[in-house]
Amino acid sequence: MVTKNKYEDMNVSDVLEYVNNHTMLLPDIQREYVWDYGEIEKLFESIVDGYPIGSCIFWKTTRSNLNREKPNLYYFLREFKEGTSKNEKAPEIFRKEKDYYIVLDGQQRITSLNIALCGSYTSYKGGRGHAKDDPNSWITRELYYNLEYYKNKSDQEDDEHPEKRFRFLSKEESTMGKWYKVNRLLGYDDLSNAFKDWISAEYTDDICQDLTTLFQRLQMPSDALVHYYCISENNYDDALDIFVRVNSTGRKLAKSDLLFSTLIDGWKEGKDNIEKLLKTMNSKGDGFNFTRDYLMRLALVLVDANTNLKIQSLTKKTIIAIRENWDSINKSLETMATLLVAIGLSKETLTSYNATMPIAYYLYRGGKIEDANSKREMKKFLSVAMAKRLFGIASNSALNNTRNTLKSLNCKETPFKLSMFSNVVLTGGRNFRVTKNDVDYWLEHYEKGQNTYVLLSLLYPDLKLSQVAFHQDHCHPYSGFDHKKIKKLSLSDVKEKDWRKKRNLLPNLQFLSGSDNESKNDTPLKIWVKKGGTFAYHPKGVSLELKDFDLFFEARRLLMKKELFRLFDLTYTREDEEIDKRRISSLD
Repeated sequence: MVTKNKYEDMNVSDVLEYVNNHTMLLPDIQREYVWDYGEIEKLFESIVDGYPIGSCIFWKTTRSNLNREKPNLYYFLREFKEGTSKNEKAPEIFRKEKDYYIVLDGQQRITSLNIALCGSYTSYKGGRGHAKDDPNSWITRELYYNLEYYKNKSDQEDDEHPEKRFRFLSKEESTMGKWYKVNRLLGYDDLSNAFKDWISAEYTDDICQDLTTLFQRLQMPSDALVHYYCISENNYDDALDIFVRVNSTGRKLAKSDLLFSTLIDGWKEGKDNIEKLLKTMNSKGDGFNFTRDYLMRLALVLVDANTNLKIQSLTKKTIIAIRENWDSINKSLETMATLLVAIGLSKETLTSYNATMPIAYYLYRGGKIEDANSKREMKKFLSVAMAKRLFGIASNSALNNTRNTLKSLNCKETPFKLSMFSNVVLTGGRNFRVTKNDVDYWLEHYEKGQNTYVLLSLLYPDLKLSQVAFHQDHCHPYSGFDHKKIKKLSLSDVKEKDWRKKRNLLPNLQFLSGSDNESKNDTPLKIWVKKGGTFAYHPKGVSLELKDFDLFFEARRLLMKKELFRLFDLTYTREDEEIDKRRISSLD
């Protein structure tokens, strides 16, 4: 008889039986399954090496309790497909007169065991030419033990590609080499029968020892692998309270998971609402990576609560405010995600998700970002926030200060502008004002990547970034700076190194559509222009020969600098002009 609220042990075969006869279930406080199959392989390495796999928390209850309490419960995953698999919802009324185990903590490990021993893991091949709606773009794998592990294991391991003892393999891959499907172990009732088969197959002592350890830790009660704290409260809220208190102390879950569990406790549609919103936001355009952490913090921002991700932040008043205003929150965030797509952003180019929170707050308070000018100002705000990394350090301070500024305004009547934040001062004296030094730094230090993308989006305001895939292309091709190609120019080692750095900076970058970029490829700039190619910020009268790259770089840098000055209301003075003239003349 299980003693109330104490630690117990259960072997894996029993856990999987409960999982697959639907008497072990997941509550809606749990996040989605997030492990990749490499993590499952490491889990089985730990099992064979005799390591513990961590403690779980189960609420042990009865059919009558569940039918009375009616918590939202879900079945475990078994046949997992990356990015698409969702836990199936269990019925509200339970018929079986059995004990039920509700897994409050331990979902990732138990799901991983279920996938490895009773199911499969399907992943996307990725890469060009593999459409996600094409079944051939997906690979289904099962877990195998490597029968040649000890034969191939070297004293000097390859750190990047070590020999693996366990691997997820497709059927085709499993025929290449010697492998033992791990789920075969569950087909044996006792170790002696399994051992006879291994000896008959002439497995080495090392292999037999590994498989024996694995069998014992999966099957034998004396080596029960699943160690869990058993909560036997009759009331779901009481069980949940114990779970939250245990995890708040032990930090076994992320803070956002604890906040999530507190927020949706008693809110029947809570989990579905939140997961649906995240899915909708992340599917916009070329996709985003909005997370539950982001959404939990943003909810606190929107209802004017403490933005620290702590249980104390979710007061009763705050929880009520989030639930009662969910429709407005939902609408504001969907609108914001659509706007991010409209200005050309995606998961590849959005470097700071926190930087979007003031925009969401502005929309939530009734602001409109609909015309071209307000969208341009939104792009400027995000570009400055990301380029200056304003929300990466002391983010709570940044969120509170920007929120306070917007609270002081009538957002319904105030057009969105970067200048609204001109007086906001963040930790360390950082601010939203763009200086001449900022512009010079961006042009001379930011290499091709996410930061240069957002700045190019400002420099190319007329491109429909939401409709056409534009690539960051090198005006003078990247490969043209390889030593073999420029050695004939007789550059010094210092100059050659300098050019190879400059080739990746903004003055040598442009936006080209994907098809144009592919056709341009490694074509020298001068030849490409002769064939009809055009590019913005083309310095007139300046040679396009690679030998004159320094002059081209400085002249194009000046054109971009003047445009950025204009965008950020900076005055290009006579002194600025003299400094830039001296820079260019020094190259003659």
